[in-house]
Amino acid sequence: MQGKYKFLMMSTLLSCLMFGVANAADKPEVIPGWQNAAPEAKDSPLHDPMLLYAAGGLDGAVAIIGVPSFRTYRHIPCGVDLHEVSFGGSNKGNKNGTPDGKFAYFNDKGSNTVCELNLQTSLMNRIIAVPFPFGLHHIALSTDGKHLFGTGEYTGKMMKMDIASGKTEVIDWGPAPSAPDYVDASRDGKYVLSNNYYHSTVGVFTTSPFKMIKEIPVGKNPHGVDINPESTIAVVADKLSATMTVIDLDKLAVKKVIPTCAGPLHNVMDVYNKKGGVYRAGIDSPDGLTSKYVYESCFIADANVKVSYAKLEVVDEIPTHYRTGHIAISADNSYVMSLNKFSTGLFSPTGIVFPVNFEMWDARENSPTYGKTLKIMPVDGEPHNAKSLFSYFVKDWTMGQAEQGGVIHEGWNAVLDPAHHTKVKRFFIPKENTPPGIKTVDGVKEIHMKAFSYGYIPRQVRVNLGDKVRIFATNIDKAAGITKNPDVTMGLAIYGPYGVRTNMDLPRGVTAVHEFTADIAGEYEIFCTHFCGPLHLEMRATFFVDDPKKGPSNLANGDWAAAQMLPGLLEEGQLTVAERVKGL
Repeated sequence: MQGKYKFLMMSTLLSCLMFGVANAADKPEVIPGWQNAAPEAKDSPLHDPMLLYAAGGLDGAVAIIGVPSFRTYRHIPCGVDLHEVSFGGSNKGNKNGTPDGKFAYFNDKGSNTVCELNLQTSLMNRIIAVPFPFGLHHIALSTDGKHLFGTGEYTGKMMKMDIASGKTEVIDWGPAPSAPDYVDASRDGKYVLSNNYYHSTVGVFTTSPFKMIKEIPVGKNPHGVDINPESTIAVVADKLSATMTVIDLDKLAVKKVIPTCAGPLHNVMDVYNKKGGVYRAGIDSPDGLTSKYVYESCFIADANVKVSYAKLEVVDEIPTHYRTGHIAISADNSYVMSLNKFSTGLFSPTGIVFPVNFEMWDARENSPTYGKTLKIMPVDGEPHNAKSLFSYFVKDWTMGQAEQGGVIHEGWNAVLDPAHHTKVKRFFIPKENTPPGIKTVDGVKEIHMKAFSYGYIPRQVRVNLGDKVRIFATNIDKAAGITKNPDVTMGLAIYGPYGVRTNMDLPRGVTAVHEFTADIAGEYEIFCTHFCGPLHLEMRATFFVDDPKKGPSNLANGDWAAAQMLPGLLEEGQLTVAERVKGL
């Protein structure tokens, strides 16, 4: 009886489970309005055909994300505030370039460095310190893969770096104030283009010799400039003009201005091989590539727009969630990744700093879910740029089948692990009401700063070399300027040798406090690390450390050799100190 009873119980339980499954299958699945879930299992494969490498902004880490599963594989510490990624190899093709599978380069705006990530080991084995003063905002790879071009947002300078040696040519882009921002290099090797948001222009530079040949007026406050695979046109996101300026690269003149959306920030385009199929980097020829569409992020409009290259007009608009900054496209053109600065109300609360997110929408025109969000996930840090490559570039080390090819060799004895928040004491206190300013308390320089949309008070801070500094930073905004997002977090970082000491999160309702010693003289920009609204980049102040023996510090008077060593970021001797040269 006992065995029969158990059998009946198991049979009944099985029937109930089967009945429940059947009933569940008959019911329509409840899907949020912002998400269209693909029903087939391959929607989230365990082995992704593509990988997305993302610069994590203020968390100083590289995120590796599978596409289309949208699962995070790795977080790799690289520095302070990562902004741009460029795969080694060649820049031919679209923004993903033509990777060779060896290295990826990430510029660290917080420490003024370039991180070299080994794609075959997912280990960082070199950090290149850019000459001070500079303020490295973005980088772009040359066509031959031997150089990186970079923008000096805080000095109005441009650079050309020899990757192998670190030797760096630096040239001025005047007149001041000058703020080079987002850079791209033509695929034919001729030009480097960068927007300058203070000048509202795009500068055109020849690659060899490295010099400016023209400055082209565009819309107000341009934020992104990107060159198509054919190197025939460049498209510019005119942030405060709500337009896209199209530049003819043969004539080096404006071809057309297209009304696009509110708050355009960045562009990315698809890429096709000679036969019109998917460009398989490393398999297909990188010559003769073309593009059909360019996608632009719209920060204020909460959207991505799709512009036809053939028509040079907007042909579609895709809603995003929310406040897209950078934008990326998968290596096979199937998906567009919207890197969103706010996630208002989307996720469970996890603390005083709210999550941001990556959103993947379907760019396949013949797909039943075209234009719909397929995946959305919270991410660490602040979403900066990301680029995609096919997974076949990374060897399968787990099966012991990887060809080492020199990636690990005798004498390779350093796996670099940047130290975060070194030489600093940091904590939060209840929101203080002390007026902004500087005062000395028990021998400590107390700096009380207020952050708002879009600036800091005081705007200039001066201390003496050797002073112990205690910064009290308070976000006094009720919402983010134009956007009115209630969950806005601001940030405060002093770039360079103080980057690891002042990477401050400023959520509303509290005051952040960091204590450190001002031990390297010079003039250093203070900038906001959390994207807080349309004029986030203009949210700046200046930190001066004066050496009484040498007089007031400025861009011409500072201990720049010591600054370039970035004490505390790495162990001594692990840094490649780039040499400033006049020519390469």
